[in-house]
Amino acid sequence: MVAKLLGVLGRVFILAGLFILGFVAFQLWGTGIEEGRNQTSLSDQLTKAAPSGSRIDDAGNPADVAKALATVNSATAPSTPAPEEGDPVGIIEIPRIDLARVIVQGVSKADLKKGPGHYPGTPLPGQAGNSGIAGHRTTYGAPFNRIDELRPGDEITITTPQGRFVYKVIPAPGSDTAWYTVKPTDGSVLDDKGDNRITLTACHPKYSARQRIVVNAVLEAPPAPTSPPPVHEVTTRTASLDEGLAGDTSALLPALLFVGGAVAIGLLAWFVGRHWRKVPTWVVATPVILVLVWFSYVYLDRYLPSI
Repeated sequence: MVAKLLGVLGRVFILAGLFILGFVAFQLWGTGIEEGRNQTSLSDQLTKAAPSGSRIDDAGNPADVAKALATVNSATAPSTPAPEEGDPVGIIEIPRIDLARVIVQGVSKADLKKGPGHYPGTPLPGQAGNSGIAGHRTTYGAPFNRIDELRPGDEITITTPQGRFVYKVIPAPGSDTAWYTVKPTDGSVLDDKGDNRITLTACHPKYSARQRIVVNAVLEAPPAPTSPPPVHEVTTRTASLDEGLAGDTSALLPALLFVGGAVAIGLLAWFVGRHWRKVPTWVVATPVILVLVWFSYVYLDRYLPSI
């Protein structure tokens, strides 16, 4: 009896371990697939803002779209209002860390699944003031995974419908390094600093949301015309760096229900397999179980803090 109970417990622990390993794989690679699809869609949207006659070989390639947008003269470009939340803002390129991504408007959890997000309430990149951009480090394509490798003097290029803007990374306050960390509640890094800059933020350390890593870069040339009315202050919505990273507690119940459904189908398949044929039973049951497990991962991802 004891041996049989231990055997059952062993199988339960093995299945639990496989479930956890599968979720880790989903977080590290599965979310990247979703981000890739979103990036292609955003790139396609951004091509509409390119000047007429621009040649774009691959509308889904951010670098190719950036080349077309770069032909716009930022000094004479009209002021650009902020896009609707979830729409593309422009393209960020950082050669040091091999980054080329479309920036999305907004920093909600849904927005950051698409790519780096522009903090609403801060100026648009290329315009006067302090423009805030947040991004993931380990999930959803991990656009800011290597942000800690940036050095003072590195170039960050952002291309928007107003043209191409080159920023130079500056040292962290009181340091020779480029990056520094703050608490997730410290929204002061998005305050106007009296210059024209971008502020990149992400979770720190990797695989944790305990702190926020910050990198600042200053615009090398005069800014583009600012959207009326000028926005130079961080609103209450962007007073914290924790936006888009907190989990959705309402997603826990659906996650548990999908897990329970997968377990129920598995037990049913085991029972039927003992009294009928194992192979046909599991051929039918396995796809159903995998679909239920996949949706449980989706809701678990929504429930847990993003990193």
